[in-house]
Amino acid sequence: MRKLISIIAFLGLALSAMAQDGWVMEATSRKDYNGATMANGRLGVVTDDRPFTAREIVLAGVFDKEGYNGVSRVARGPVFLNMELTVDGKKVKDNDFTGWNQVFDMRNAQLTTNVELKGKASFKYTVLALRQLPYNAMSVVEVTPYKDITLKVENVYGIPEEMSDVQASFGEGAQLVYQLNAATRTKMHRVSSSSMFMFDGEEPTVRRIEEKGRDGMWFSARLKKGQTYRFALVGAVCSTQDFKDPVNESKRFATFAYKSSIDYLLKNHRAAWGELWKGDVIIEGDPDSQLDIRHALYQLYSITRENCPVGIAPMGLSSSDGYNGHYFWDTELWMYPPILVMNPDAGRSLMDYRANCLPQAMQNAQNHGYRGAQYPWEADTSGEECTPVWALTGTYEHHITADVGIAMWQYYCVTQDKEWLEETAWPVLKAVADFWLSRVEKNADGSYSIINVVGADEYAENVDDNAFTNGAAKRVLSDVAKAAKVLGKKVDPRWMEVSDNIVFTYNEEGVTMEYTGYNGQLIKQTDVNMLAYPLGVITDKDQTLRDINYYFDRIDPNGPAMSNAIIAVLHARLGDPETAFKVFKKSYTDKLRPPFGVLSENANNSRVSFATGLGGILQSVIFGFAGVEITPEGIIQLPTQLPSHWKSLTVTGVGVDKQTFKVENPDYKETK
Repeated sequence: MRKLISIIAFLGLALSAMAQDGWVMEATSRKDYNGATMANGRLGVVTDDRPFTAREIVLAGVFDKEGYNGVSRVARGPVFLNMELTVDGKKVKDNDFTGWNQVFDMRNAQLTTNVELKGKASFKYTVLALRQLPYNAMSVVEVTPYKDITLKVENVYGIPEEMSDVQASFGEGAQLVYQLNAATRTKMHRVSSSSMFMFDGEEPTVRRIEEKGRDGMWFSARLKKGQTYRFALVGAVCSTQDFKDPVNESKRFATFAYKSSIDYLLKNHRAAWGELWKGDVIIEGDPDSQLDIRHALYQLYSITRENCPVGIAPMGLSSSDGYNGHYFWDTELWMYPPILVMNPDAGRSLMDYRANCLPQAMQNAQNHGYRGAQYPWEADTSGEECTPVWALTGTYEHHITADVGIAMWQYYCVTQDKEWLEETAWPVLKAVADFWLSRVEKNADGSYSIINVVGADEYAENVDDNAFTNGAAKRVLSDVAKAAKVLGKKVDPRWMEVSDNIVFTYNEEGVTMEYTGYNGQLIKQTDVNMLAYPLGVITDKDQTLRDINYYFDRIDPNGPAMSNAIIAVLHARLGDPETAFKVFKKSYTDKLRPPFGVLSENANNSRVSFATGLGGILQSVIFGFAGVEITPEGIIQLPTQLPSHWKSLTVTGVGVDKQTFKVENPDYKETK
């Protein structure tokens, strides 16, 4: 097995990449542990270093209030995968196990924990969120005894502390079904979880735990020396967000899985992931970057799926705490572009979510005295504004409305789906254009301003003519005009009048100013630089470089982990791959957390699995080094160059036609 040292080797971790360069990571240290998330787009199982334990299960699109006066927060479900083991009559505690290691297999989307119980047996415990069954997850356990032993396994749920009205029940049938039903924090939803044991060959009797104050189920088996014994625990979580009758649905889904074999479930899970991995990024010559990019792509694949119209939270499905699981511009500007080109069906789900929320966005615009649709800065599945009231972003960060429209147009550009553009996107695009026409103010010289906003740089509140806000409005009005022409609809001349005459300000050196009156202050994250990419408002290379040089050292190093990803794309497109590579690595290497390199929001905080930053990392490679470009005619490849130590870069499965884009380095020389 060939060992590769990851870029997070400085953390002192034992990590390896195996199975074709960058598919598998191995951890042997439990220090400062941050779990990998096994997710399937509907639920996320956050793993733990403790064997036979999951930290939490996060439910996509299921929200309740933080409290009576609080905003919404994504809900957690009962953790149905937890098990307690007794060997030869003695309860096994965590510190009884030795030889701990974990193997994270991204190709097959599974995490395996290996431990030993001295003198008794070795244990292998694998967690999966079943890709083919969106509400199901499974743990597969293999026990190899060193001598004849008696094994007792108990399934006892972990119950989130905010849940109330908790009721356990048991259903008889093909096998005992253990079910837990509960209410979310303020009882907005009922959540039901059901689990069942599965076995290879003859099944032992599964019984209910008969202990006061302790609900669960258990089985016992006599195991023979040297003969590996395999069983699984499979379950489902459903809620009233998705089902009128989550109680019976969760039972049905658990039973459906149980009536299959363990191997059948594993085979179909792996086949589903095999389809996803037809869209891959392959870096030849840099195993460290290969591992990191594959990990980023795995995480975005794991938190999205087709026919699942919800947004993506900044922390994906790894946490209920990170920004309450709300949906921001993080979806449209950061995570959506790589998802769109690599998995258009999942991209459509994200756009369908925004289309479904159009009525609430139109009401929001009306409530603020505007026309059209004003999308909320922080959203949940209600479609209403969910930003905490103390934050001015919810009232003034209006560029989100342009971001949504731009993303809608991009979906058409990639898929050329004219029917979808007409039926789903056009009502949104028209309403977005109406909003901006009512939002701008005409100046005496015929130009247009947007006053009193919070821009992408949230350190600057209530400013006028913010560069990114104005640039996003300019871009989306142009996109709406293009969409109208495709559909044969009347083009409102005001769209291009505003787009062509919106205000941008410059200093004496010709640098684009972030807003009127900007004077070189520290900024939270890139703002002006996004005019060149992804907005494409600035196309002049000299202007792009001038703006990069001015703002690069003004970006807060403790800001969120995506600004440098944009700078990396720009340097790559400007023909400077070496600088692009340095900035690309700078964008994330100090933000990786052990043992599997999950990304934190910045170098100093504990919000991990920062999917927004992962989207930026992928954009650096796909839209920067690989030269992928979304145009009204479809996806093309721009001329590009690779860093000197990259032999080649291949992006497979791009777009609806599953194209392959490859860049080779003619000057590459292999070094020992």
